[in-house]
Amino acid sequence: MNTSVKQASARRYLWLVVLISLPAISWWGVLDDFSSEHLNASISSAGLVYGTARGINALVSLLQGTEINVPFVTFSIGEVLDPVNDLIERFSDIILLALGSLALQKILLAVVSNTIFTVLLSFVALCTGLSLFLGGRKLQSALLRSFLVIAFFRFSLGLVVLANSWVDSTFLDEADQQRHIAMEKFQGELRQIDTLSRREAEAEALLGELTEKRSILERDRKETQGELMLLAAQIDTAERTFNELRGNAGGLCKLSEIFRTCPENVQRAKDALDKLETSRDGLAQKLAATEQAVEDMQARMNCLAKHSRGESCSFWDIVPDAPDAAALRAKLNAINAGLSDFTENSINLLMSLLLKTVAIPLLFIFLLLKIVQRNWGRI
Repeated sequence: MNTSVKQASARRYLWLVVLISLPAISWWGVLDDFSSEHLNASISSAGLVYGTARGINALVSLLQGTEINVPFVTFSIGEVLDPVNDLIERFSDIILLALGSLALQKILLAVVSNTIFTVLLSFVALCTGLSLFLGGRKLQSALLRSFLVIAFFRFSLGLVVLANSWVDSTFLDEADQQRHIAMEKFQGELRQIDTLSRREAEAEALLGELTEKRSILERDRKETQGELMLLAAQIDTAERTFNELRGNAGGLCKLSEIFRTCPENVQRAKDALDKLETSRDGLAQKLAATEQAVEDMQARMNCLAKHSRGESCSFWDIVPDAPDAAALRAKLNAINAGLSDFTENSINLLMSLLLKTVAIPLLFIFLLLKIVQRNWGRI
């Protein structure tokens, strides 16, 4: 009997410690602060993963319809990246589920950490403590069970987040960071291919522009050559006419270089000849400039073709960087070879996120319920 009294007294004081400690922890808020910080960090981390996944999805969608054409080589990027597209879309959708779970936990944490719950917990704890010394057995049992229910709602989510944080930091976090880095690396490789494909498009557009300009210059050159041939015939005719008129004029007109001594018809013939020769000189200069422009245009086109083959030329600074066929093939082969690793890495990261945000919280909630259930009848 004496032993039974001692056990009851010890049990009463043990409950008293619990009744004082839990409201004190609730008012202190250290568990709430830690849980809130961990949830914020988890949401930020999952958000970064989601952003990386959406970035990969956008790049894949952009590159799927892209073909890179360089001399003797055609790359169909869509064929290489097609397996990634479905995987990354489903990956993004499931990450949204993980983010939703974290957001729900944060909202529930804000609700249970409200002052109303703390005041209610403290009031029930006070009543329960008084009943331990002043009340009957039934009243004590009812108040203790009420206190446990309120304490369960007040602290269970914080304890779940605390346990989840320990599991995460001990077993999962380091590996997840490495997996996310691998995803970012894959995204960087896709960006490089996108950059190279844009360069190829710029080079192809410039090549078309240069080809069109060269065609125009070639047409102008042919027209100028035709005009020069016509002028040459006109100058021959005008020169013969002038010489005939000058010879027929005789006297000083025939011997002098000063044509003012010649008749008016001779002077007019001379002026006409001078105009034709001036026109010829102008056309000759225009033809020379056109031929030089054609040569420069052809040199730029040749330089562009050399760039696409990875060769250098003297016009390196006036044409865009065209993609190196060997570099493009190597990058696409590397991505193709790493697709299985990327798939495995993405699935592992996804499962880890689901484990941390859904499975582990539900498991710890279940364990807490089991603990409460097993001790419920003893109260």
